[in-house]
Amino acid sequence: MKNKSIIRLMLFIVLILASCEQDLLDIKQKSALPLDDYYANAGPEEAEALIASVYNRLFNNVYGIATTIFLDVLSDDHFAGGASFSDLANNFQEANNYSASSQTANFQTMYNSCYEVIYWCNLILERIPESSDETIKRVKAEADFLRALCMFELVRWFGTPPFVDHVLTKEEYNMPNSNHAEIIPWCLERMQEAADALPAIPGIGQQQAYGARISKHAALAYKGKVALWYGTRYDNDEILSQAVEPLKTVINSDLYGLVDDMFLISRKAGDFCKEYVFEHNAADANGYSRYQADLRQTWMNLRPENMAIPDDVFMLGWGWCAVSGDFGRFLEAHEGGTEKPRFKSTIHTYEQILDMSYENSALPPGIFTAIAHCEGYFRFRNILFNEDLYTDITGWWQYSAANYHYMRYAEVLLLYAEAKFLVDGDADGTGLAALNQVRVRAEQDPLGALTYQDIKDERRAELWSEHERYFDLVRWGDAATVLKDHGKTWYKFWGYYDGTTDWHVETEDKSSTYKGWDAKYNLLPFPYTQLAANPNLVQNPGW
Repeated sequence: MKNKSIIRLMLFIVLILASCEQDLLDIKQKSALPLDDYYANAGPEEAEALIASVYNRLFNNVYGIATTIFLDVLSDDHFAGGASFSDLANNFQEANNYSASSQTANFQTMYNSCYEVIYWCNLILERIPESSDETIKRVKAEADFLRALCMFELVRWFGTPPFVDHVLTKEEYNMPNSNHAEIIPWCLERMQEAADALPAIPGIGQQQAYGARISKHAALAYKGKVALWYGTRYDNDEILSQAVEPLKTVINSDLYGLVDDMFLISRKAGDFCKEYVFEHNAADANGYSRYQADLRQTWMNLRPENMAIPDDVFMLGWGWCAVSGDFGRFLEAHEGGTEKPRFKSTIHTYEQILDMSYENSALPPGIFTAIAHCEGYFRFRNILFNEDLYTDITGWWQYSAANYHYMRYAEVLLLYAEAKFLVDGDADGTGLAALNQVRVRAEQDPLGALTYQDIKDERRAELWSEHERYFDLVRWGDAATVLKDHGKTWYKFWGYYDGTTDWHVETEDKSSTYKGWDAKYNLLPFPYTQLAANPNLVQNPGW
């Protein structure tokens, strides 16, 4: 989305707020434009500015740093990371130790952000008149999809959120809990409705020509994802059966594919590649890159306070969302070693970090102070590479210009494989073929038959740090077993024992303080502030 559109919309919002203040004084202001008038008279350019703002809210808030890292840390594949065990920024330690409460800020961020997106989408749908103009029709279809996506996320997080499908009146503000059995079919209908109205990308590898916005087949991919998630989470075969066809349609469109080089994923060189089904455009923007970027990669980058930083990596990082030893050992076993492309493009062992170039470093390779939340595995994907920095930003703070992908084609293939396996036992073998595409790209031998464990393991290996693992464990019913000890042990990595190449990992037993998985985490808590403001909202069990 162009920055000029977003900036124009910001000016519009300022005018609206000014108008509201004048209403209180009963004084008309010539320069202020009433909200209804703006929407009623919106043409294609105004509609584009409005939907640009919605996409911006989705990226910065709904799928922002605080919410996505929090979700990843709730799983067995990540530690909180950060400067130390006492570093309490952004509540990530609460996710690591299962010590969150309804006052944890991340829940408020997600709750508010989703309803903000829904509100702005409902305004677009209700206040902009129906039109034969193709741009306005496209914007309305996008708004229809995006509000459904946010209602789906609210259900995934909270289970029974208030169901908002229109602009609320003041009398409706204190809405009660809803029934997810009502919301999810509505989401599926909206996503299909959007897919029917939206254009497809013009051809494989031509996402950039289409733009970083939802397309026909991206909407269908999410419809399949929603149906599969709900069908497995709530044991609903009728909804589950609706997952196959939309995912099959995406695959048969031949508009997407897996990139050969896995090192392109989450890098600037991978922007608008054929594998990205839906992404955020973080391109250079004539001096305004900060309006399109965040510090996502800086938050997760290697920490210079702990270790020498390789030449390829920017010299600033906070080390959040670290690699768990559980995941490192799993991936090494699953890939048959540490040199396969999926392993090395995702994480690095300590030895692989040491093998990177340090010609420009004032320090020799290695660590010089212990690293909290580390067992000898290091993040490689989504760190801040010098090659990916914006070219139009000067100064100490730097941002990655790599696009952020919301969904990859690899996920579509794995969703389809799981749906086919569950719906009809993969009767025609197309689910197995889809999963094997992912395996072969990762230089793994293709499987001869599917088991559910194969599907689960492939999702874990392929989708690390894409915010799905926690939801997967919950919907599969595996969370209580897999996460029972999560947070009970704290790890500290010291590099090698003196005179050896054996990893020196210290452990600290915290089982007297942190009890691991609690069944209440099957649903996350409604924010305390919402409960205090809304007497009709009932908290989830255990919170």
